[in-house]
Amino acid sequence: MEKKIILGTLGGLVAGTLVAAVIYMGILGGMAEKWMQDNAACLNEMNPIWWIVSGLVQALFYAILLHKFGVTTFKGGAIAGAWISLLMVLYFGIANASTFKAYTWEWLPIDLAGNIVSGAVAGGVIGWIFGKVK
Repeated sequence: MEKKIILGTLGGLVAGTLVAAVIYMGILGGMAEKWMQDNAACLNEMNPIWWIVSGLVQALFYAILLHKFGVTTFKGGAIAGAWISLLMVLYFGIANASTFKAYTWEWLPIDLAGNIVSGAVAGGVIGWIFGKVK
């Protein structure tokens, strides 16, 4: 079990991070840069190490859940990952949009879509790994 969780976590981390980078730094890069300029007063200096650490925690969370769900296929992992992302980001998004001016209601659906896609890919990779590792 530990081997599956570790490998699933690492696979989910790599897959989810790559897809999120393409979405948020590539496709939505201009929008993200404008947001950072508009909200510079509330931003810390960005340190990518903490992005990796937070991605590792999220991938571990997904790996544990998918293992408990008995997921062993890419499709099953992608579906579960999409649902987990939807619920998690919807919760955080509603809480943030209702509390902070920097996280607007207009950003919530965009953030939700990006996270659902990256969560589905990460979940799919985790499910695929779980199906291959015995």
